[in-house]
Formats: sequence, C-alpha cells, structure tokens
Amino acid sequence: MAIRKLRVPALRLAFCLVGFLILFVRPRWPAEGATALAVEVAGYLLLLAGCGIRMWSILYLGGRKSKALVTQGPYSVCKNPLYVGTFLLAVGAPLCFENLAMLLASVLVVLPIHGLVAQREERHLEQRFGEEYVSYQRRVRGFLPRFCDYCSPGTVEVSLRAVSRMAMEIGGFLMIPVVEDILELLHNHEVIPVLWHFP
Repeated sequence: MAIRKLRVPALRLAFCLVGFLILFVRPRWPAEGATALAVEVAGYLLLLAGCGIRMWSILYLGGRKSKALVTQGPYSVCKNPLYVGTFLLAVGAPLCFENLAMLLASVLVVLPIHGLVAQREERHLEQRFGEEYVSYQRRVRGFLPRFCDYCSPGTVEVSLRAVSRMAMEIGGFLMIPVVEDILELLHNHEVIPVLWHFP
C-alpha cells in the first residue's frame, strides 16, 4: 500500500512545517485575556478527546491491523476512529498555540493524507475480507460516529506494545500547553524571534 507508506514521510514533512510555524509565528491578538484562554481551553479539550479516541481505538486494533476485521468498540461507531482522533489532535494542538497559520497547515495536510489512506485501506480490507467487510462498510460510517450502533465484548485482548507506544504519543501531546507557555515566555523575552504575526 504505497499511499500508506508515503503517509509517514508526508506527516514528518508537515511536522517540520508546523514546527517552524510554532517557533516563529505568533498571533496578532493578545496572548492574555478571555478570548486567548477560551481558545487554549478548547484546544486542550480537543487534545484530550483526540488522545482518548486514539487510545480507545488502539485497545481494540493494536497488533491486529489487516490481520483481523475489527468491528467492535470504536470500530462499531465509525470505520476510522484512529483518524478521527488524529484530526482532533490536528485541530487541538494549533488552538493550544493560538496559531491560525498552524491550524490551516495542520488541517490542509491531515485531511487529504488520511482521506486518501482511508480509501486505500477500505479497498485493501474489501479484498482481504470480502463480503464480511462489505457488510460492515454498509452498516458503519467512515468518519462521523453513530453511537447508537455501539457494541463491545466484555473483554478485549490488548497489545501491550501498541498501548505503550500510544501512551508515549499521548504523553507528548499532553505536554503541548506547557511547551506553548515556555515558547510564549521565550518570544516575550526575544530569545526566539517572531518572524510573522498571523492573522
């Protein structure tokens, strides 16, 4: 699956662009006040939601991707819960930084890449699992969850390796507000220059 293999380098390249925007671009609006606080809180809540969805998804999928058709837990309410979690992270992180340029860059990269990957994965799963996947595809939406269809077994076999990788990833995302505060301090003391104010 060539597009899946291209996803990681494309996301790394996007991360470099986002890193540049984090370091050298600041918003025009004041860094303090009710608006800034509301934007930061909204960003952090989206980060928490994205992290929670990704961890929930990996509990069911970890170590079984393409080996078994997972249709329970988060996969009973939408076909791509991992990507839904990623999208929430891609929106939440820029809001924590109050950085509209970063928000635009994140969304413009994450949506097309994961949309294409999801289409390719669907074709692959249809070839691999045939009518079983076609039936699942008819029942469950791609990205918009439908919680009335939720179903889950009493127990789930969990991949500790996948969970520990996801826990490290989540730990990094939850540090974003701290990083934002440190960067704001460095910008205010002109340790790191602001090259552009946007918007």
